[in-house]
Amino acid sequence: MTALVVALAVAVLLLAVLVAGLLRSHAEILKALHELGAGLELDRSGPVPVTIDGVRTPRTGGGDPPGSISGETLDGESVGISLTAGTPVLLAFLSSGCTTCQAFWAAFADPHVQVPGGARLVVVAKSLSEESPSALAVRAPQHVTLLASSAAWEAFSVPGSPYFVLVDGAGRVVGEGSAATWPAVTTLMGQATADDRRPAREQRDEQALAAAGVHPGDPSLQGGAP
Repeated sequence: MTALVVALAVAVLLLAVLVAGLLRSHAEILKALHELGAGLELDRSGPVPVTIDGVRTPRTGGGDPPGSISGETLDGESVGISLTAGTPVLLAFLSSGCTTCQAFWAAFADPHVQVPGGARLVVVAKSLSEESPSALAVRAPQHVTLLASSAAWEAFSVPGSPYFVLVDGAGRVVGEGSAATWPAVTTLMGQATADDRRPAREQRDEQALAAAGVHPGDPSLQGGAP
């Protein structure tokens, strides 16, 4: 009888240790997600958090985006890219060792890859001192600009890869975030572009109405006689 009680006590103790280990592992995972900002959009007011299959429209913190980014090519040549030249730019922050990034490297290998809003696609890796030039060379698409620049990652407060930032031709961020596939990114960035253009269209409509002598509250806007 005593042996049975002892065996039961040992079993309970082992189960307690196992549960404690699982709880600790769960807590570490939650802590890591918290640091990345995943799923905390309701209680965060800082820079836009990374999201899975979701793109945030403009960040509310982290400072103003830069008007240009600079870095080096895989050949070690210094290069700069303007973000205020009038053409939208989609910055794709990728790394050679990121598992999820492999789907994007493959998608960008297509010379006919479609980019939301006709934006210029620029892949941004970390500086060659932090990345493997040979690994990047294997993955880099020939027809897409690849810039190695850790400074660009810092300038846009990129929390990890893959991460995407859509900048309009005036240097303003209109959408940013993360997704697992290229179709998801194109859909969500396209939506961010459409949402960003809506206020501009409304402003143009109001200006056209005002020029015609129609102002807010005018009966004609409610279908009444002018």
